[in-house]
Amino acid sequence: MADLPLGAADVLALSAENLSLLSLATGLALAAGLWSLRLRVRRQRARRRAAGYELMDCLKAYTAWIDLHRDEPLLHRNPEELSIPAVLAQAVRIKDRHFPELASLLLQLLQIHRELMQYLWEQNILRMTHSDGLRPHYGDPRYHELRDRNDAALDSLFRRCRESIGDGHAEWRSTRSDFSFSSVSDMPSRPPVR
Repeated sequence: MADLPLGAADVLALSAENLSLLSLATGLALAAGLWSLRLRVRRQRARRRAAGYELMDCLKAYTAWIDLHRDEPLLHRNPEELSIPAVLAQAVRIKDRHFPELASLLLQLLQIHRELMQYLWEQNILRMTHSDGLRPHYGDPRYHELRDRNDAALDSLFRRCRESIGDGHAEWRSTRSDFSFSSVSDMPSRPPVR
């Protein structure tokens, strides 16, 4: 053993007790690292889940916003707010940060929103000119077609968001606008606290 370098002789001199302590320390370090990784993943999931609930709350508020502005004269409104309501802008920011996979569905909703705002502006102009061609929104097939498309886009977003946060097992009834959803929503976006 005299031919071995000094460091190698020291390693060979380690007793069985020292090797078991070294193994225990290595095992503890590995377990701590895995526990830390697991904790970080759980926190990321919790943040994503909270963001998902916030996104769904924004979409619910957007539905109520549409219902509120349906009969309101639009000329007294800020045009920027009508182009994209604050709750829809917030939904876009949440999607950008946490749910990029929902981009195509949110884009579809934004396109339908633009068409719906155009319809409401046209109706507002007809209302101001006292046109005989004005019919109430509830009797206008074009309005119902736009709202049905809007509701379908919202339902798709709700369903995909719930699946993304691991809440896809919860029953979801369709959005249905015109106050049946936005004013009497007995299905909260957040699960009950236990």
